[in-house]
Amino acid sequence: MHEPVRSQLEDILQGRVEPGRRGELETHLAECEECVTELEEIRLYSGVIRALHAPAVPEPRPGFYARVMERIETQARPSFWTLFLDPVFGQRLVYATGAMVLLMASFLLATSGETQQLARTPVEMIVQPAAASAPAAPDFGQDVQRDREHFLVQMASFSE
Repeated sequence: MHEPVRSQLEDILQGRVEPGRRGELETHLAECEECVTELEEIRLYSGVIRALHAPAVPEPRPGFYARVMERIETQARPSFWTLFLDPVFGQRLVYATGAMVLLMASFLLATSGETQQLARTPVEMIVQPAAASAPAAPDFGQDVQRDREHFLVQMASFSE
């Protein structure tokens, strides 16, 4: 007789027992100390479990989200120039600028002894290397056919 009562102990605690079955269960519980002990243990454990259950999440007060959004919108965004006031960034910027100045100065000192003649037009930049090895030819623009041929030869033999 214990098994049918044990299967309905939770129903007894929750009050979901059928009215016709209720009297039979109460008489069994009055006579059986083992089932009463088990019923009390289940009641104790269910109380512990309810105590461990997380409380209901409280709802925020009305207007909470509106106040949060308003605060976000009113906060000033940091300016681009505040980046330069950061001590770490400023220190790195000074070091990088100093390194760049040293590199440029060393480049200028290393190349100051060499004199380079720069071409005046883009066409002279292509024609000039060939002119140095060839005998003196008429200036650019005097013989149009020769200029075209020379330009085509230079373009065809160009390599990087």
